[in-house]
Amino acid sequence: MNINATLIGEMITFAILVWVTMKYIWPPIQKAMQDREKRIADGLEAAERGQKSLQLAEQKVTKQLKQVKIEAGNIVDEANMRAAQLVEKGKGKAQQEAKKIFTLAQSDIATETEKAKQQLHGQIATLVLAAAEKVLQGNIDAAANQKLIDKFIEEI
Repeated sequence: MNINATLIGEMITFAILVWVTMKYIWPPIQKAMQDREKRIADGLEAAERGQKSLQLAEQKVTKQLKQVKIEAGNIVDEANMRAAQLVEKGKGKAQQEAKKIFTLAQSDIATETEKAKQQLHGQIATLVLAAAEKVLQGNIDAAANQKLIDKFIEEI
């Protein structure tokens, strides 16, 4: 192989190019690659943290949903119990009102019965007097008639 001056010049030029590249070009490229590698690693780490955070948030939401469902069930149960209490209270009031109305009706019936008895006594007394007058045709005086009526009313 013949080594001539061009080959030596090319080798010197190549060596200078390698030296310039290693001195001035390679460090910024290497720094950019390291920065990019660091950003990618940070991004992956942030994504993992985001995934963990998402899982924790989902667990928390699930737990809160269960708690809310339990609380809603308790509220519904409480409302049902309150409604049952109100129904029972209403039944009690209705029964009291029915007893009150029944008592008033019995009182009214007793009053009306007593009035009817008194009217009947009066009518019977009148009928007895009329019958007695027809039977006796005036033999007894008015005072004696009144005594007979009073005695008859007491017997009834």
